[in-house]
Amino acid sequence: MNIGGDDNMMPFLLAELATLENILPLYVYCLGSHEQKHLLRPEGYPAHQLFLCRNGRGIFRMANGLDMVMTPGTMLILPAGVSHEYFPVQGEDEWELGFVAFSGSAASPMLKQLGFQKPTPLTETQFNELWDKLESLWQLISLNGECGYWTASRRMYDMLLSVLEGQSDQEVKQNVNPAGQSNAALQKAVKLIHAHYNEHLHLSNLARAVGYSIQHFHRLFVGSYGISPQQYIQQIRMRRSIQLFQDNPAITIEKVAHQLGMETSYFIRIFKRTYGQTPKQFMKQYK
Repeated sequence: MNIGGDDNMMPFLLAELATLENILPLYVYCLGSHEQKHLLRPEGYPAHQLFLCRNGRGIFRMANGLDMVMTPGTMLILPAGVSHEYFPVQGEDEWELGFVAFSGSAASPMLKQLGFQKPTPLTETQFNELWDKLESLWQLISLNGECGYWTASRRMYDMLLSVLEGQSDQEVKQNVNPAGQSNAALQKAVKLIHAHYNEHLHLSNLARAVGYSIQHFHRLFVGSYGISPQQYIQQIRMRRSIQLFQDNPAITIEKVAHQLGMETSYFIRIFKRTYGQTPKQFMKQYK
């Protein structure tokens, strides 16, 4: 699925602001769009970032273990300094991401005021209009250089307000300050998953443990995390398998599968589906 009407990419553009960094309260740090590959940033990024997904499907993985799935028409606000990595989903279409990074003395207070001071996934009903704003911003800086940065600052402010405007009151409330019984139940469920990922966790047992029906629990979980509880469990198991292989290169595939509570052949199949190679191929780089 491709939302945009134009397949042209915007090559990475790094703003060279010189002394304007100390003058502009909000300025563009870099921007562009491309077919996104795997990228690891354990120290985070020095500027705040707004990502727009126009095509394909990918995952943003935070240091706390939370995965955020991006599909066409979705966005992500990622504050500066947040450890993360992101990568396309295996077997999906090319993952096209547009992005703009911004900074300045007003950037962090503005994110806080808008309620985006933590990684925030959003769905934008006027996605194409927002993508047009990104392209217009790129053209402005590309053609005018430092002379266009005052205008770029105003457009960046307008873009952030457009993101907020595109959210309904209910969506903003859920994304900015998730609270109440449903959120507490989901947090309890996630803790149970992390504590018992290597056991046979049935959806019915998780739902019962947090006081919901299977259907309602599944709907709440997918709505909050973008994936099903079963997929979340598999992700925890796969990340744990990587850790086991790295910590002990001599460990057998069978032992890893056993520690994860998985049958060996099934573990191999899921590992390859997740990482694009078999556990045996992965282990070679540590021997």
